[in-house]
Amino acid sequence: MTHIERGFAERKPDGGGVPSGYLVRFAFAWAGSTIAYQPLTTFILPIRAAELQGRPDPILLSALIATSGIVAGIAHLGWGRLGDRLVVQGRSRRGGLAAGLIGTCGSYVLMAAADDAMALLTSVAVFQIMLNLLLSSLIATAADDVPPSDKGLLGGLLGIGAPAGAVASVVVTSLALSLAEALMFVAVAATILVLPFRSSRTPSQVGLAPASGDIPSDARGHELALLWTARLILQVASKTFFFFLVYYFAEGTTELLAGTIAQLVLLGAILALPVSIMAGRLSDRHGAHRKALVILATMMSAGLALMAVQTHWTQAVAGYLLFAIASTACLSLHSGLYMLTLTNRVGNGTGLGLLNLANTLPSVLVAALASAVVPSQGYDSLCWILAAAVALAAIILACSPPHRHPLPEASSR
Repeated sequence: MTHIERGFAERKPDGGGVPSGYLVRFAFAWAGSTIAYQPLTTFILPIRAAELQGRPDPILLSALIATSGIVAGIAHLGWGRLGDRLVVQGRSRRGGLAAGLIGTCGSYVLMAAADDAMALLTSVAVFQIMLNLLLSSLIATAADDVPPSDKGLLGGLLGIGAPAGAVASVVVTSLALSLAEALMFVAVAATILVLPFRSSRTPSQVGLAPASGDIPSDARGHELALLWTARLILQVASKTFFFFLVYYFAEGTTELLAGTIAQLVLLGAILALPVSIMAGRLSDRHGAHRKALVILATMMSAGLALMAVQTHWTQAVAGYLLFAIASTACLSLHSGLYMLTLTNRVGNGTGLGLLNLANTLPSVLVAALASAVVPSQGYDSLCWILAAAVALAAIILACSPPHRHPLPEASSR
């Protein structure tokens, strides 16, 4: 048993959970899939866009973000729907893991060859199509395999993506890798981490027989709609700030260079992982999924407010760390609650594809928001707007009447 496996409580398929080895392999695969895109979107693309234009260009970066969001949303939903059809036919979603991984790595070649803005936009579109085949297959497979009693922990494990992506970002920036070298590193790391899950056996599906229809009850449909709306708002805040993180620190404090910022992102991501896992396990045990989300969203808003009023780089760093830790944990646990609310196994791909629209549509809103606010008002005003938006999401989560989910047997955990 590995050190990571010992960090989980003992888990047996016949005791209502899944083997710890399965969860570890999933966590590594999710880390690999995050490495496939996070260094790219946070550092490689902004720097590449600046190289093509000869200066930091928020307009081109906004266009890249918008293109990514639109293509990713459509692709994830389409791949998820296709995966559901495979499940209905008694087949596995896992073939999409290999195809998506190969296609994602292949799209890096197009990015390396892009020599103007249009070529870069095209390569980003191809990249998002293949990346979302990988992501859709991975998350829907886990949603199929993991029973309701472990959905909070499954959501918490999604928090491993942040430190994994941050480590990759630190490597890319600290070693000053060229574009081709950075993309090669990302491709190799993602492949090593994803493949073990692709070849792992699927746990027993006791008690997870498909429901008779694709449409949830009115109560669950109402809850899913509220969760989706809150997710959309939270993602607008998260994506806006993370996409423009380098520019924020460049404007507000000259003491932090790109390499230092990458290390700061890594620190926040590492601190967020234990918070995510512990909050996920506690929410499973006590049925407190929604309460945990409200607390974490409030922390996100407080972090953004501190970044808006900062007068020294240490305050900006403190606000960022509070925001980053809470954001990673909140979005991870939100995914777990959403998967718990979905009742139909054969519809997990479509349901999660719809949820992913709340992850990708914000990219379009980010582009419009940043273009409207930053040139005239600066990043302080942007932080205030985002803080207010996150507070609204917390209110939605706190005031909406939740559907009752069955609690797991606490004694067996």
